[in-house]
Amino acid sequence: MQKKSKVPGFFAKNLFPAMLAGFTLFSSVLSAGLTVQGPSGFIQVPSHKTVNAKEVELAVHNRLYQVPGTSDEGYLTHMAFAFSPFRDLELGLQKAIDSRNSALDPDPTLNFKVRLPSIGEGEFSELAFGGVFDTNPNNYHTLYLSLGGFGVGWNFGGNPGSGMANFGGYDQGKKEPESLCLLIGAEFPGRKPGERGYRSQYFLDYNGDVVSAGWRYSSHRGFWVDAAIHSPSSYDAFYDYRPLIVGLGANF
Repeated sequence: MQKKSKVPGFFAKNLFPAMLAGFTLFSSVLSAGLTVQGPSGFIQVPSHKTVNAKEVELAVHNRLYQVPGTSDEGYLTHMAFAFSPFRDLELGLQKAIDSRNSALDPDPTLNFKVRLPSIGEGEFSELAFGGVFDTNPNNYHTLYLSLGGFGVGWNFGGNPGSGMANFGGYDQGKKEPESLCLLIGAEFPGRKPGERGYRSQYFLDYNGDVVSAGWRYSSHRGFWVDAAIHSPSSYDAFYDYRPLIVGLGANF
């Protein structure tokens, strides 16, 4: 594993979450579209919203990586599917495909999200509980709670030294994902229910490991494209990701 500078890590883990929290307080957090990891939300962080009742959402995201310790490159194609059988419940599946023929494809992940009764009025009173479960026995599962764009996740299961998690940083000393992680996401401007036309939206989020900034162009007809950049990941022993993510999606 290559040694990374401590300055970007300190910024991502301490200063940026505080700045992003302030941004979230003054921006809309109504979010639609599937994240890279599968659940609906921002870029790499699930939100407190769910897919609309009786609707299906699909998304594909692509990201490049350098094979650790070599000059070889590859890319992962993340395909996500989610549907809502009834209001306030979302069920989903995500599968990443590795471009390298010699590599074993990552196993699928399953996810769910439930919107809970609000604890007041306004966006920052809306609450959701969800989970992402990795079918690879070495990898870690995550349960999370989200309140108006702010959240916390708990990683559990998996095997130290050989497993990774979808959220939170990687403890290089213990060789396992950190158990608790902070999740923050915001978008501006947010789409309003029933709004028609085409709209550009801008996103910021922090998944406990990396900071992401992105843009999404969406239509009221249910189609969207997006692009994002992110800071270096602490999982560079598994995938040394390039900073760019591109994607597209649709709901029906």
